[in-house]
Amino acid sequence: MSEDCALTATMHAAAPAALQAVERAFAKAHVFLTEAHQLGGLALVVHWDMEDDHRQLLVDALLEESIDLDESAFETLQGPWEGVLTGSLHVTLEHEGRDSKVPVPAVPG
Repeated sequence: MSEDCALTATMHAAAPAALQAVERAFAKAHVFLTEAHQLGGLALVVHWDMEDDHRQLLVDALLEESIDLDESAFETLQGPWEGVLTGSLHVTLEHEGRDSKVPVPAVPG
């Protein structure tokens, strides 16, 4: 049975660097990225599919890439493993670039 999981995070980086960091983190955690969208220079949304329980690997890899998961993301990833897990990760980007003026609200999975 598949479950949908919406995670949120913050990162101090511009969109191109953030996308590369997210791709590296998901590759390290053996989690498949199915889509990636840049929302201007303010945010990045990726959709993912996890077939085996790599939740802790994902958390560790995101932290290693300086992607700060929100507290609610940690809570969302806890609990018993129920099979395939799909979801999204919304990363708000904090940087000094030209597109850094307003925060973007979370986009549902």
